[in-house]
Amino acid sequence: MEQISKFDIFSGSIDKDALWLETTEGLANAKQRMNEIAAKSPGKYFVFCDFSHTVVALTDTATELPFQPGKISPTKHE
Repeated sequence: MEQISKFDIFSGSIDKDALWLETTEGLANAKQRMNEIAAKSPGKYFVFCDFSHTVVALTDTATELPFQPGKISPTKHE
């Protein structure tokens, strides 16, 4: 019977104050789930492989896009 690897998804920085979110089976599923979480709540996220003790994927959706003249800002002004 083949064992599927488990991966932990964390938010925050790799080297400081990381917060465990969940465990997912399979690397492709872990990457997909990390991206789903990041799309709903922007920030830094990474996937950690418990077997190899390494970070195998990361994303940072916290960075705001630079202002582009002529584009409508999503901020509502009253």
